[in-house]
Amino acid sequence: MQMTQEQERIVGCDLSPGQTLKIMAFAGTGKTTTLEAYTRQRPHTRFLYIAFNKSVQMEAARRFPANVTARTTHALAFRAKGAKHRDRLVPGFKANQVMAALGLTKYEDARFAMDTLNQYLVSSDPRVTAHHIPVTARAFYRKNKTALPDLVTLANSLGRLMCDGSHPDIGMLHDGYLKLYQLSNPVLDYDCILLDEAQDINPVTAALVFSQTRETSLRRLPASLILVGDNHQQIYSFRGARDSLNTFEAYKTEYLTRSFRFDNNVARVANMILSAFKGETRSLEGTPVPRKPAWDPDNYTIIARTNATLFDRAVSLVNKHRVGFIGGVAGYRLHRLKDVYYLYDRSSERILDPYIRGFKNFESLKTYARTVEDFEILSQCRLVEKYRSRLPGLVDRVLEKAADVKPGETGRDKIILLTTAHKAKGLEWPQVLLMDDFLPLLKEGVPIDPKGADPDEFNLIYVAMTRAMTHLRFDRASDIPGFIRYCMKRK
Repeated sequence: MQMTQEQERIVGCDLSPGQTLKIMAFAGTGKTTTLEAYTRQRPHTRFLYIAFNKSVQMEAARRFPANVTARTTHALAFRAKGAKHRDRLVPGFKANQVMAALGLTKYEDARFAMDTLNQYLVSSDPRVTAHHIPVTARAFYRKNKTALPDLVTLANSLGRLMCDGSHPDIGMLHDGYLKLYQLSNPVLDYDCILLDEAQDINPVTAALVFSQTRETSLRRLPASLILVGDNHQQIYSFRGARDSLNTFEAYKTEYLTRSFRFDNNVARVANMILSAFKGETRSLEGTPVPRKPAWDPDNYTIIARTNATLFDRAVSLVNKHRVGFIGGVAGYRLHRLKDVYYLYDRSSERILDPYIRGFKNFESLKTYARTVEDFEILSQCRLVEKYRSRLPGLVDRVLEKAADVKPGETGRDKIILLTTAHKAKGLEWPQVLLMDDFLPLLKEGVPIDPKGADPDEFNLIYVAMTRAMTHLRFDRASDIPGFIRYCMKRK
């Protein structure tokens, strides 16, 4: 593929030690191809490519030349700090075990102690403080008119148990040894670091990477740094991600605005979203698609904001169509719908999820979800009220009929795929249908004020619509078509 002028400018940009290049790459604009060309043109430079996850790291290892080492930050940290804990690594803590380990009597205290520790682990901070207590914790205790427990002390106690291994039920988290690695101020012995998906890295990773561009007594020369990503695709703020593309000063900033994934019809709609709600002044440009095929009603991908909405659509599809969940149906936690129903039905003895069981009744769960703006729980409550006693059986039927589809898997004919916008990131499909559970864009016929909304919600819409390669459609209840008509009239 012939490179664009934007790509050629990036490939020709030489960096001195300690200098940083920012690449603002819109959806589908060939950022990996550009980085690959950059590294091939500099065969004597030692590059470290830091990937967002394992699958991206493996693909980079396959594509990039021999002078590039591809790693995730957790892989780097494991060698130095995680290996000695290999026999006690756990994906997460269980609230009942934390209750026992810390001598707590309330499930909620254990849950929010865990959340406070997790907020600290993904931060760049040297110690746990009140700043790490999640907003949801404060809202929960305020709603229940109970005193906020000393979550900082509880989180510190849990962190010590995690590190010293003195309690058999408290293992080492993967984010735990990553934090230990960051606090050790490691030196990465490379000439240049490539940080992909820079808009979604958390502060602990940012601190680890950015420290490599500074001179120290242990470093021969500071590393140069290339940050690449799309600040409009930041959708993991709830996990502690911070947009390093906007906050970090750079020697030079370049842009990739030509998308090779979709045509100008998709690009035009994406530009409307970014201009109206994100203040973006640059325009995304599409690539013409020769001989655009007709919409296939039996072979498209549905993207929703929440798992509950996907379930609702799956109920209407499974009797007449083959359906598949991207990444596997287990990852969509449909069993939790049953627990919310049992809370509604006052059958608390049947609830498996201790979080749901912790609410006194269905109304208190709805009130809490509104207070903290939990879209997922609100969608679950809506479905419980819609299906009532039919819900448990419908969950079982969807779980029985739906296929598991690996991310990026192709070759299945006549199947309707279902996924959330979060799981869809980095993927693409010829035909995409967006559901109606995204943030409403219109109020009384005019666009909403973006200042009153979480920017991630606009980013989710942008991410979802830019997964489409040839066809982008919207659910009949979505207000996005109305927003598009509003924008067209204003031109």
